[in-house]
Amino acid sequence: MNIEDCLEYLAGLRKSPVTFTFEKNDFTIMNSIARQCFNGTPLTDRQFALMQEKLQPYRDQFTNLDWDFDYAVGQLRQPLRHIDRSKYIKLQDDKIVIRFPFSKTDIVYIQEFCNRAEGYSHEKGSHKHVFDYNESNILNLLDRFSTKDFVIDQELLAVYEKIKAITNSPTEYLSGISNNQLINIRPSLASYVSNELGELSNETFIQFVDRRFRYGFDCVELLTDQSTLVNQIACRKDQQFHSRPSMHSLHNILDALWKLNRFPLLVILDKPLAETQLYEFANHFRDILQPEEQSVLFRLEDADAGFNQLVKDRKLNSWVDKNTKVVYISKDKLPKLLINNEWKPTATFSYSSSIDRYVNHFVSFNCDLIVYREESISPFRRHSKYYD
Repeated sequence: MNIEDCLEYLAGLRKSPVTFTFEKNDFTIMNSIARQCFNGTPLTDRQFALMQEKLQPYRDQFTNLDWDFDYAVGQLRQPLRHIDRSKYIKLQDDKIVIRFPFSKTDIVYIQEFCNRAEGYSHEKGSHKHVFDYNESNILNLLDRFSTKDFVIDQELLAVYEKIKAITNSPTEYLSGISNNQLINIRPSLASYVSNELGELSNETFIQFVDRRFRYGFDCVELLTDQSTLVNQIACRKDQQFHSRPSMHSLHNILDALWKLNRFPLLVILDKPLAETQLYEFANHFRDILQPEEQSVLFRLEDADAGFNQLVKDRKLNSWVDKNTKVVYISKDKLPKLLINNEWKPTATFSYSSSIDRYVNHFVSFNCDLIVYREESISPFRRHSKYYD
């Protein structure tokens, strides 16, 4: 006899002179391993050791049949099955590869992490999980697995330690604003920022915060008070700001853009509503901006359109140059003039989030602030690759 025989008799998979009884707590695992043996799959070293232990309480049931139990539990029908229990995290083909044998706790974490990780893939049946090689994935993976007996590439460990140092002391490494001062800024960038916004002070601080995406500031102390629209725009999470008409009046949103000195500004109009939109926008800045500082780069086909007349009456047809503060275009076409012109916007105000692809690319490339003035952002923008 051998240990596989004992398990199969105990589980009732083979006929015996008596019916063996299972302890309730042992049934699931011992029955499962017995079926594995019955189907021809060898035991692993750990299964062998575990079953030797688990079978001991059933010794009397076997010896009562005059079976040599003590001999059987030390014998194997088939050689032990080798299991690769290597656990590592390493770089392969510019990817982070984490490999480990089955572990419920590790699998649960991987499943939770892969939902927010970048570039995750896993081949079914494999013990390898693959992620994009970037700072976020390195930090999250090694925070969890670096203390769990994994063999980790030295290069990954070095990068991880650097990321941790930056995370723990951002003001020592990252560019930005701290204690009302620019930190870790190259002189050339500091000069460029100064030419655009002037010196950093209590009065200009909000404008510096607002431009953090434009200047690549990674370390900025955001305002805790976001009760004002100016502060909400400045502290936005990314380049987009959603201005709902039900929440923000047009006067307030344009006033906030003025306080943030958000010029040069591109304004995107809807053709069916172009006359109304142009009138309310231009009217707001009527006493602030000169007509020659604004330019409308499209006309409606209807010769009698009030929009065309409005452009003419307000003299909003000046040539676009470096002194132009506001340029108006329609959402369905990017004028060739803007492609080759030295004039480039740093902010955009659009009455719709559903715009022409080329207009979208132009705006995304040039602007660090894009205000969408509508009640709901287009689902097409959120879920389609059209705007990627």
